[in-house]
Amino acid sequence: MIKKLKIGLLSLAVLSLVFVGANNADAAAGDLTWSAAQTVDLSSPDMDLTIASGSTAESLVVNTGTIVPTLASGDVFTVATAAAGSFAVTPSTGVSINCNANTISTVVITATGGQAYTITPSTTACTYQASGGGGGGGTVTPVVTVTPVVVVPTVPTTPTVTPTTSVVLKALPYASPKTVAEIQANLNVLLENVAMLQATLKASVGTGTATGTSVPSAGSYKVGLTPGSKGNDVTALQNFLKSQGADIYPEGLVTGFYGNLTKAAVAKFQMKHGIVTSVNDAGYGNVGPKTRAKINQLLGL
Repeated sequence: MIKKLKIGLLSLAVLSLVFVGANNADAAAGDLTWSAAQTVDLSSPDMDLTIASGSTAESLVVNTGTIVPTLASGDVFTVATAAAGSFAVTPSTGVSINCNANTISTVVITATGGQAYTITPSTTACTYQASGGGGGGGTVTPVVTVTPVVVVPTVPTTPTVTPTTSVVLKALPYASPKTVAEIQANLNVLLENVAMLQATLKASVGTGTATGTSVPSAGSYKVGLTPGSKGNDVTALQNFLKSQGADIYPEGLVTGFYGNLTKAAVAKFQMKHGIVTSVNDAGYGNVGPKTRAKINQLLGL
């Protein structure tokens, strides 16, 4: 049975309590031992405290808003709020204050010497920490593990292009990509392969595939070419770039369309012959007067 002590609103004087349920022998020796839990009803603030069974003290003073147990060395005194609340205790030596998930605060005092402890309760709820900490503040940040879903695109390894135009597609760098970076690398190669196929099909269907053309019909390179140009002049340019080797035009596509691959090959040719030195130079990747002059020189035109 839980015994209850009521401190009325008008009881402003200090009340010294001799625990009703104390063991007779202990009481005679001047010690208090709680053989059952006991409720203490304070008036300011108006709240109940519960002294835990098994608590021991030399004496206990209950005021309107505090309780003051005096403990001898080895005494353990435990008191909790009956509802949501918190505690302040002085002195703090040997004092542990905990807060559970229901924001009920518990004070455990383990005395190492004779000492009176002033326990001041409050109706302000304590802060519960899932990590098992006391009534102090703090935020518990949950750790969330996210497993990425890896989507591996399936691409034909040997696509068929009609009409019979030679197209060499680049192989995917990662057979089984597992990270975002590996997936992105595969996607870049796929996009480049798609661009090559589109350019080949567009040239074959739109303008026809010119074969065996090495120079424009005019006999020399006189027309400026830039990305987006198409026709026989571009076909002749691609044949020339292809003849310069794989280090200049590794794809070797002859489509009649001046796309990004052709621009890259022109830029490599320009860098090799000192026509440009960086991507910031005027004419980089475009077939302008200096580039045409070098091509004509190499062709003996």
